Amino acid sequence: MIEMTPFLIITLISVGLSAAISVIYRALTKPDEIRKMKDDMKFYKEKMNAAKKAGDTAKMNEYASEMMKFSQKQFRMSMKPMMVTMLMFFLLLGWLNTNFGGVNADLTENPEAKFAYADIEHDLYYESSGDSFITGVDLNDDNKFSDDEIFDEGEIFTYNGAMWQPGPMMEGFYMFATPKENSVHFEMFVAEMPFSLPFIGSHLSWFWWYIFISLPMTFIFRKLLGVE
Repeated sequence: MIEMTPFLIITLISVGLSAAISVIYRALTKPDEIRKMKDDMKFYKEKMNAAKKAGDTAKMNEYASEMMKFSQKQFRMSMKPMMVTMLMFFLLLGWLNTNFGGVNADLTENPEAKFAYADIEHDLYYESSGDSFITGVDLNDDNKFSDDEIFDEGEIFTYNGAMWQPGPMMEGFYMFATPKENSVHFEMFVAEMPFSLPFIGSHLSWFWWYIFISLPMTFIFRKLLGVE
């Protein structure tokens, strides 16, 4: 039996959502009509450029007006599937972030805080050392913290089919956020790349793995279904 790891779950969701979005666009739009509108807009654009070169302002404005009509009509046709797919995405986004966004442990508010994921709880050990900290997770549940269960801040370890990286829990809004004392956030990574990506690194969270899979799959499904 195949183990449903976070990597596999995010991969399947990414492929499934890409297919669903493509099917919705195919069902709620008219590809042939959109294709014709694109051809018409290309035709009027060429006419407008020719009129511009000839210095015929009246004709240039006329062709620009025709282009605008087709553009607005195409936008209206795309609005309905766009709204449906955006609703699907944001509903799924919350669920994915809740289940694959990592684990928080605030030892200030709850001294008995544990590493809790997927209905499994493990005792935590936390020790601050200047500007950094070390944390331990009793993964074996033997009431001890062996060397391979104690991690420096930023160190990545593997557990339950995912990679985890302990770091400070942040308070505030994005660039203004500051580390919260006596707290730790375990960032979850679902995939590891053989190379490092700029600003992202080689370990990918669920969000970046979703983007990495969904972009090419959406392109493939749209081509197969003839979606413009």
